[in-house]
Amino acid sequence: MDNTLKSIFRFFKARPRTDYLFVAIGLIVFCALTLTNISQASIWFDEAFSAYLINYNFLDIARYTATDVHPPFYYWLLKAWSMLFGTTELALRSMSVLFGVITAIFSYLFVRRQFGRRAGLFALAILILSPLFIRYSQEARMYTLAAAIVMSATYVLIRALETRSRKLWIVYGVLVSLGMWTHYFTALAWIAHWVWRYMVTRQSGARGKVLAKKFFDKNWLLAHIIAVGLFLPWLPAMVIQLVVVQTGGFWIIPVGVDTFTGYFGTLVYFLEHDRVTGWLAAGLLAGGAFVTYISLRTYKKGSKFFKRNYLLVLTMAAVPPIILFIVSLPPLTSSFVERYLLPTAVASALFMGITLAYGLKNARIWQQVVVYSTVASMLIFGLTSMFYYGNYNKNSRTGIETKQLIQQAIEKSAPGQPIIASTPWVFYEAIFYNSDEHPIYFIDAEVDYRYGSLDMLKYSDKHKIKDLDAFTKQYPTVWYIGYAEGELTAPASSWVKIDEISVTNRIDGKTVYKGIEYQAR
Repeated sequence: MDNTLKSIFRFFKARPRTDYLFVAIGLIVFCALTLTNISQASIWFDEAFSAYLINYNFLDIARYTATDVHPPFYYWLLKAWSMLFGTTELALRSMSVLFGVITAIFSYLFVRRQFGRRAGLFALAILILSPLFIRYSQEARMYTLAAAIVMSATYVLIRALETRSRKLWIVYGVLVSLGMWTHYFTALAWIAHWVWRYMVTRQSGARGKVLAKKFFDKNWLLAHIIAVGLFLPWLPAMVIQLVVVQTGGFWIIPVGVDTFTGYFGTLVYFLEHDRVTGWLAAGLLAGGAFVTYISLRTYKKGSKFFKRNYLLVLTMAAVPPIILFIVSLPPLTSSFVERYLLPTAVASALFMGITLAYGLKNARIWQQVVVYSTVASMLIFGLTSMFYYGNYNKNSRTGIETKQLIQQAIEKSAPGQPIIASTPWVFYEAIFYNSDEHPIYFIDAEVDYRYGSLDMLKYSDKHKIKDLDAFTKQYPTVWYIGYAEGELTAPASSWVKIDEISVTNRIDGKTVYKGIEYQAR
């Protein structure tokens, strides 16, 4: 068996162009994994916010997202994308698939260039099977766009350092700025670049003024002047958003001793820390110990060029979660959410692939097969878990079933019967499934507009019921939908209940959403 496997490896090693065949196969597998059930899950609030926001023009998109918590670049792209491909679940979510492909391509190009063919293919294989990467490549949000920008910027950074091309430094500066226009936490990746640059500059023997001069050379300063200059128009909005989050509170749970176990559990198994028990926990601990051992040995044996690039991948995988943990400690408001660290998850997959490619290079074939099979099994388990949970909200432990509730209401309704959402949060999710036959509304008087994410509703009369009595004279029979937790009370005491529907989530058996059909009197 060993001889057969060695012959196969020698065959492909002698034919470099076959690598592109494997890359193509890998990207096809990635697309298959992301597109298979991309339209199955109901649109949840964050996606619904994206879908509703792109109904406005580009200037209004910036104006409304300025009162939320994110910058506008992703929404601008999604607006343009929707003008070409429509606003279905598939259309909106598929843009993230595209940026997932771009992330994978730049990741492969970076690893192949700096670490060789074998490492490039190994890193790509682990990345396209990473459950967190697959999951957020299916979502109509900015996470894969942020990852694509970070990985392309990292690739450009390396090339700029090697070629000293002024044009590449300009491109790097533009990409850094675009990252900030996409998601503020791309700053964690840029900080990782700074940490790495400091480490390699110091390793060169530079100290004091010499170190500062080498670190802040003309090209580095040029790139960051461009980045800051391009971001300046949005800087005031970012400052206001950060102040609001820190003073007004946020929904993210505080960090604790379980934060990193939860992070790695999600990264590998797509499970929260309290669900990584027994053999799963043993596998995660053993895997962590093995990777630590083999990475230290690999680094020690590596050339100066290898060590320099290996440190870059390591800092991109390790620095962002550490910084995010620190800035989430009291008295600051926690911001530690795994999906915000998707570029870091990508770097972690690359680090794993590079480590295995080099660390097991001289191992026996059967040893390599055992390790690769174990890694593949863990990732496949993670993918299975990811497909099982889908867009189940693991933070609040609730399922998102708005689409299913709307479908039930429509099946039990006559044409023209409207649906009223009890809260603006339910409205955002429900309005995505709005139709002429069953229009969806919310009641103005029942909305507290103190949150910036509700400004789109506050300053527009679309789908807004301002006079409930006049509305029910026109539509005497309505569906009133909301969360099942607590009692769903009718907006008017004179309304008479006719029917009731609910949706039970398959994950935990909870009834999260319900609807009541009322006759207004």
